Amino acid sequence: MELSKPIWLKERPNHPSYWYGIGITPKVGAPMFYEEKAKERALSDLSKQISTQISSESNFYKVEDTNGIREYIQSRIKATSSEFLEGYEYLDKWQDDKNYYAYYRLSKQEFYTRKAQRKADAISNATLKFQQALEKEQMNEYIPAIELYAACMDVLSGYMNEEAAATIDGEKTDLIAESKDRIVKLIQAFKIKADYDQIVTVSGHPVKEGQIGFSIFDSASNGISNVPVRFHYSGGYLMNELAKSSETGHVSSPAFKKSTIKTEELLSAEIDLINLGRQVTKNLYVRKIIEKQKRNKEEVKVISQ
Repeated sequence: MELSKPIWLKERPNHPSYWYGIGITPKVGAPMFYEEKAKERALSDLSKQISTQISSESNFYKVEDTNGIREYIQSRIKATSSEFLEGYEYLDKWQDDKNYYAYYRLSKQEFYTRKAQRKADAISNATLKFQQALEKEQMNEYIPAIELYAACMDVLSGYMNEEAAATIDGEKTDLIAESKDRIVKLIQAFKIKADYDQIVTVSGHPVKEGQIGFSIFDSASNGISNVPVRFHYSGGYLMNELAKSSETGHVSSPAFKKSTIKTEELLSAEIDLINLGRQVTKNLYVRKIIEKQKRNKEEVKVISQ
């Protein structure tokens, strides 16, 4: 049996034009089962080699808080390598008394041709989203603009180690870097302001919902809608600590009961960047960019008589 073993099992194939995958599985169950299993393992073997190739070529963007980023990048590598397994070729099979062996290969030229086409398609899609984001930003529709910039980055997340540029208004634009910069710029422009610095209440009596108002606006005093806000009350628990700004940028405070212990408490409201990230994208990398921005916060004194 050893003498009949094919050369590709005696010495692993190596050729500059191809990746090779060999799958081995025990002959357990029906032939249809273990033959398919061997094929899956051969393609997995191919995928690992492509993942290694992609990893070795990569210089990924960094953020200060890297928790979860490495895992996200690794998942993108795996997804990318799986996508480009299209075009694999079956070469041979062999079996002995215990195991079944499958032998496949993938042309590197085929892989890089498909990769180039997918990248071109991704850039075209991302360019459209970027242009739509610019239009939304010019209309002061900031949350939709952030969503579209995030979508632009998500479309290109498989190419973050490469140039991903397009011509926008006659200028060559790095779509990933420019989208990131515009997301940051928009969030940094968000302001939050209370209608009053303080309110006076009767000790032990509840403060009604909306009794304290806040506004979310930009540097030109335009109200910003659909911005998530988180409240905190120093005098106790809030039944509802989350809200979103209205079409005019207004946010109403939740109802709460004034503490009878202290004569002065604080109700604070801040732009909730964690929920904003979750609201605009599923992309972990973009969420981390949003979350690490400076939180705009406003406090109101609640004084009891």
